[in-house]
Amino acid sequence: MFVPIFIVLLTLVPLHAAGRSPAKPVKRHRETWHDFKLPSPLHDEVIVSLGKAEFHNHDTRQKLDDDLSNLACDDACMDMNVKNITKEEAEQSLVYEKIDLNGAKSVIRLPIDDKFVDYINAWSNKGDTLSHQQKGSHDRRKREVYEYDTRFPIQDPALYETSPFSAAVKLSTGCSGVLIGPQYVLTAAHCIHNGKKYVKRLKDVKVGFRRDRELEAGEDIADAFYWIRATEAFVPYEWTSSGKQKLLPVEQDYAVIKIKRESDRSYLNISVGTPENVASGTRIHIPAFDKKDDATLVYRFCRVADGTQEVMYQVCDSEKGAIGAGVYVRRWDREARKWSRKVVAIYGGHAKFYQDHARQDYNVALRITPLKFAQICFWTTGSYGGCKG
Repeated sequence: MFVPIFIVLLTLVPLHAAGRSPAKPVKRHRETWHDFKLPSPLHDEVIVSLGKAEFHNHDTRQKLDDDLSNLACDDACMDMNVKNITKEEAEQSLVYEKIDLNGAKSVIRLPIDDKFVDYINAWSNKGDTLSHQQKGSHDRRKREVYEYDTRFPIQDPALYETSPFSAAVKLSTGCSGVLIGPQYVLTAAHCIHNGKKYVKRLKDVKVGFRRDRELEAGEDIADAFYWIRATEAFVPYEWTSSGKQKLLPVEQDYAVIKIKRESDRSYLNISVGTPENVASGTRIHIPAFDKKDDATLVYRFCRVADGTQEVMYQVCDSEKGAIGAGVYVRRWDREARKWSRKVVAIYGGHAKFYQDHARQDYNVALRITPLKFAQICFWTTGSYGGCKG
């Protein structure tokens, strides 16, 4: 098609030369972010009970598939408001179960002090105030939620060793996870424990890191990874003691696995993912191994549609194998003057929500709340104050 020469020339002339004012640069929105660092010193654990862990003997994958739809969010989980916690409530929330390689189980309570509780409440209330102040802008951005979602495989093997993809791992139980320390993997609790028993003996649980090469014809899927055995696992006691419930509490669906040795991969740090840090409309990123019998790492991003203090609803496409994957956001690090990434939630799949006796299903991710941040930090460093989020 013939294009007149004067039109071509016009497109090459700067706007100000054509008698028009240059367009003002669009100011990109930068997420409001509030650093969280507990001031508490090292605490000694109090062992509540000792025993032997119980394990399922039947096929792990089938049992795991059966339990994926049993997550539910009750009234407390659906609460949008920030509430002050008491010292007793905080200590109860921080009780956890730990198992070792030999199946020995310990239920442990973490003593806390008033300084810890005061910081949690002050930070939460400050964040809630900021969240209300920003509510108008969040509502305007909610229209962007239902945009086209990206979901594509990572094809270049070199990217498997490049952050943030290097932190994505595959569990031998069929789930995904995220490396949050040299020897620690964050995942969903039901990837290793179904609320009644552990789905697999810990000595049989392995964490897979994707090799930086493609599989050759005839090779097994497992050969695409190098595997490191688990030596310890940490799970909230409210989860492991919920076996009598038909529906499991989605707000307790998180766990940390310690592996035998450090991997050669870089990890991602965790942070607090409450609504003031990760509001509706915020873009989130999830790399995961979507299919249990596939070595392909799949990356996707979408926006937070809505949520409560405990969970975020999002519209990222995924499959069951992605459950347990880390959900991260990009943030501007003022001190380092560069963009960084923080894990703010754990992808949980679909959960049932009951409100006014009506059931609704949502695609959810479990937010890392201040209390969860403190507990995960203790599991990985031995101190509430060992992490900055």
